[in-house]
Amino acid sequence: MKFNITVENFVNYLTKLSYVIPSRSALPILENVLFELKGNELTLQATDLENFIRVKVPVEGHEDGECAIPAKKLLDLLRLLVAKYDNIVVETEFNSDDYDLLNKEGNLYELLKGKITYIYKTKSLVFTGVFENEVRLSLLEKLGNNQQIYINEGKHELASANEKLKNAIEKLYEKNESTLSKLMTKKKIKFETNEKGKVTITSSNGKYSFFGQSTEDFPSIEDKNQLESIRIKDTTLRRIISKVRHAVSMEETKRNMTGILFDIRKDELRFVSTDGFRLSKFSLRDYETTEIKESKIIVALKAADIITKLIGREESTIEYDETLIKLSTDTTEFYSKLIEDTFPNYETVIPKSNDKKLKVSRTDFLNSLKRASIFVDPATKRVKFEIKNSTINIKADNPEIGADVEEVIDCNFISLEDNEADFDKNPFSISFNVHYLIDCFSVLESPEILMTFSSPSKACVITPSVQENNEDYMELVMPVRVG
Repeated sequence: MKFNITVENFVNYLTKLSYVIPSRSALPILENVLFELKGNELTLQATDLENFIRVKVPVEGHEDGECAIPAKKLLDLLRLLVAKYDNIVVETEFNSDDYDLLNKEGNLYELLKGKITYIYKTKSLVFTGVFENEVRLSLLEKLGNNQQIYINEGKHELASANEKLKNAIEKLYEKNESTLSKLMTKKKIKFETNEKGKVTITSSNGKYSFFGQSTEDFPSIEDKNQLESIRIKDTTLRRIISKVRHAVSMEETKRNMTGILFDIRKDELRFVSTDGFRLSKFSLRDYETTEIKESKIIVALKAADIITKLIGREESTIEYDETLIKLSTDTTEFYSKLIEDTFPNYETVIPKSNDKKLKVSRTDFLNSLKRASIFVDPATKRVKFEIKNSTINIKADNPEIGADVEEVIDCNFISLEDNEADFDKNPFSISFNVHYLIDCFSVLESPEILMTFSSPSKACVITPSVQENNEDYMELVMPVRVG
């Protein structure tokens, strides 16, 4: 097998495969990538037996062949060949007033993770190194969430500055990609294997050799033609998974809860997760599908996370049957075995008659809970609320170290059944695991949140104050019982 390829393309495709390659396995063959070259098309495959990725890569092919090649050794080498370009610097203009305005609202250094810096002298944003697409997508998603919040809160100056920052990040990425591409097209490597399985990589830096393995024992995926199919926008799918993944159970004994339920209906697509103490549900009514039968499939959390990394910013096809799910993009196919179990009957546990409604600022409540989380008892993680007509008293304590906190924030609290109810006279008291609430509030995008209650021992339902068109998001959280 012989072919030439640019280092950049090679690293990008192998990085996708690395999502499923186990670092250690009882089957050593799984620590390899399967190479199959036919003409100018190189097919790369990797699997951990539960998940399977196949990508097709255009190359300059010279001799067909196949080989199983150690993934870690190969990827480490190629990344170090790319590392010499870590000193690439690109910049774009950005108004200092807009930067200061956004920085005052939220710590931009924390948001940009130190990857993008601002130079006041030149009034520009600067990126150094290789600007990976995954980093770009993550930044744009966070800024997109902020944009919606600013618009909903009527903060038009912030929304305008935020939009400019999004555009500036896109410009930085394009400049970085253009610069890197010019360098990388000159940075081609020669890749070849011989009949004994010896792999030789030749670059301008030198020559590197090691041994691969026979392809005979490499597991293959069964390609299926009779699969149900739906199409969904990549940005929507990524956003939905990010909203519900935190409620997935991490306990292997609750196998049916260790994934996300895709409840596929003819007029609605639901994503549901639960760990038995909280439940997150996202309903989408705007997606493409053919005539399909209604299905309920449980997608493992690892598979769901891989999907968010593989999709881009366009639209992807998801296919499935009763045993597997398949994601297809332009160059990549991803298969994952479904969790073949019965998901809990989630509809029966969602209360329909909570008669008390709390409306509160998401930002104020979330920041208060984060401060309270420092003082909670690590065993119970309990935060206590005493809710009156227009205020919430938030308390937490850790008796073992003598620490406690008490804060008051504004709210609006009413009874849906009794207009005369006076919570100043008879406050409503309830306790929760503080981390459950922080997880939920962190993925909400509206400026205010709504919480409904019935009694201190029954489930609370949390929703954004404003739902997006064709969407419906809610979270159920069970309270902590007070002894």
